[in-house]
Amino acid sequence: MWVVLLAVSLASFSVRPAYAGVPEDVVGAADTDMPTELRKAAFDRLATPENVAALTRLGDAADTPKPQRWVVIRALGPIGNDEARVALLHFLAAKDASARMAALGAIGDRGDRTLSGYAAARLADPALLVRAAAADALARLGDPGTLSDLERALQDPTNHYRGASLWFRRHLVDAMGAIGTEAATPYLARALDDTDTTVVTAAVAGLEKVAGFSYGEGRTPEQELAAWKRWAGR
Repeated sequence: MWVVLLAVSLASFSVRPAYAGVPEDVVGAADTDMPTELRKAAFDRLATPENVAALTRLGDAADTPKPQRWVVIRALGPIGNDEARVALLHFLAAKDASARMAALGAIGDRGDRTLSGYAAARLADPALLVRAAAADALARLGDPGTLSDLERALQDPTNHYRGASLWFRRHLVDAMGAIGTEAATPYLARALDDTDTTVVTAAVAGLEKVAGFSYGEGRTPEQELAAWKRWAGR
C-alpha cells in the first residue's frame, strides 16, 4: 500500500508544474525535452481566452527567453476573441523578428481573413524569414484578395540578390497555389516565365491544384509549360 501511495505521490509531483499556471505552462510547452503529449497539453491550456492578458505580458517581458516567447505568441492564435486579435497585431509590429514570425504563424492558426492585409504588409519586412512567414500565413488564410500582394512581392527587386532569385520567392508562389481558386490562375501563369526554376515548379503545382489535373505525363518540361500557358489563356 505504501508503495502505491508513494508512486501516486511521485506521479502527481512530476506533472504538477504543468498545471501550476500560465508561466509554468509556457515553460513546459517550450521544453523540447518534455514528452510531446505533455507539451501539447500545456499549450492547449495556454490557448484559452482568460490567458490573453498574461500571455501578452509574458510576450512583452524582456527576460522571457525566445523559445518561450514563441510559445506565448503562438498560443494566441487559437483564441478567437478580439483581445487576442489586438495582441497578435501588437506582436506583429515587434522589433524582434522571431516575434513577428510567431505572430504570423498565429495569424495563420487563427484563420481570420480580416488580418490578411496585415500579413500581406509583412511581405516587405526587413527580415527574409519574416517575409517567408508572411507568405506561409497568407497560404493558410487562403484569401484571393492577397494574390496581387503576392505577385508584387514576387516581382520586387529587393527579393533578388546580385541578380539571383532569393529562396523565399518560392513561398510566394506556393501561397498563390494554396489559395487555389480560379482567381489564382493568371498569377500562377505569369510565374511560369520566372527565371527561378523553383518558382516555376511551384507555379505548375499551383495550376495543377486549380485545374485538378496534370499536363506532365508524356510531355517534356517545355511542352508542359506551354500546355499550361495555353490552358491559362483559354
